[in-house]
Amino acid sequence: MKKRKLGIRAKFFLEVGAIIAACLIGIAFVNSQLLESVYIWNMERTFADIANRTEREGENYFAYLSEIETTQNLSIDLYDANDNYLYEGKSSYLSGNKINVISRKTNDDGSYFNVVCAEGSTTQYILYGKSLQNDYHIEISTEINPIQENASLATTVTTTITVLALGLALVFIYDYSRRFTKPLIQMNEVMKKIASLDFSAKTNIDRKDEIGTLANNINTVSDSLDTALSELREKNAQLQADIEKERQLERMRQDFVSSASHELKTPIAIVRGYAEGLKMNMDGSDEASAEYCDIIIREADKMNDLVINMLEQSLYSTGTKLPDKDDFDVKEYIKEFLKSASPIFKEKGITVETQTESISVLGDKKQLTTVLSNIVLNACSHASGEKIIRISTENYGDKVKVTVFNTGSFIADKDKDSIFTSFYRADKAHSRKEGRFGLGLSIVKSIVTNHGCDCGFQNKDNGVTFWFTVEKSKQYEN
Repeated sequence: MKKRKLGIRAKFFLEVGAIIAACLIGIAFVNSQLLESVYIWNMERTFADIANRTEREGENYFAYLSEIETTQNLSIDLYDANDNYLYEGKSSYLSGNKINVISRKTNDDGSYFNVVCAEGSTTQYILYGKSLQNDYHIEISTEINPIQENASLATTVTTTITVLALGLALVFIYDYSRRFTKPLIQMNEVMKKIASLDFSAKTNIDRKDEIGTLANNINTVSDSLDTALSELREKNAQLQADIEKERQLERMRQDFVSSASHELKTPIAIVRGYAEGLKMNMDGSDEASAEYCDIIIREADKMNDLVINMLEQSLYSTGTKLPDKDDFDVKEYIKEFLKSASPIFKEKGITVETQTESISVLGDKKQLTTVLSNIVLNACSHASGEKIIRISTENYGDKVKVTVFNTGSFIADKDKDSIFTSFYRADKAHSRKEGRFGLGLSIVKSIVTNHGCDCGFQNKDNGVTFWFTVEKSKQYEN
């Protein structure tokens, strides 16, 4: 099982708590070991100060010594040069007893500091003695047991206070560690999300120190990375779109070349065959020669029409031949076209119905006539049954929608995605018979797109509707 790692908050609490605990425990330990020694050292200094003060008091020592004995619980004896008492302590701890010296310390000034005890007793005393300049000798003593008791009590009090202080310190350390590490934990979570490319999270730290500055910098970096990544994604998407468009154009080019080659192959073969027959004058008759020439001319015309259509499609699809827009009335535009195309309708036995209104539009009238012509001629080729073609217009927001309906069979699902593709013919046998190459609707798509408009188709119950839109002119909108 993987060992769980401690978080920064737990580490901070434990490490700082351990330092504080070590310091407090060290203080308690040093206090318990050195308090008595320090107390005795301090008493030696106190006794030395009393001796020096007594020396300065001269003959007025009695009142001073009496006060010191009373206030500090000491026993003080003062002798002359013949060891006669000049002042006898009120509590002479050691008088009349044989003294055993436990430890002795002699100072440079001739004073001594001894730890002694009376014979037959376990009570220890501190005894300080010094010869004064006026040939007096002073001895100051006090019991050591009260000192030990005081030291023990002080150690107990110190230990208790240390434990309480440690507990209180841990509470404050926990609170401080929580407040100190909270922004760090928050910044860490934000950085994790940034590392996973999620820039939605932001630090919310209102501090004026380095941590606050770091939090603000993290937010700034997050915003910068988000912006840079968004731009990179957009550029990548655009690059992918450009690559896909290039691939699509390459496929279209290959399909175009393949389809064009296929369309040209048959008439070229026919022309070549009849030209060779004409050259050989196979049956020698003028009538046959004339027929061969007619066939050659007809097939040459087909190739010429195909080349013209191919060039036209290339000009429109590449944007080389852009529309020269002008205002014109859509109703009159349709009326003019129908008048020129009436022989075709009569030849094919087609009835044309119109439902249009006078609306001013903006576009290249010549190019849009090509659009209407290709759609109507396509409708003529596929009209069946009642053989009705119905042309209508309707308002379409800021555009006009022109629809061409013809009775007959609808467009199959397999042909829907390719209907506006160059050289695509849903009914290949019928289209070839009529001499159509499958470029009409692709030209429609290119012209309408160059106008900033759209086109499409829709199957109906008894036929098909093709439509395209034209921009309304500013004059009409006003």
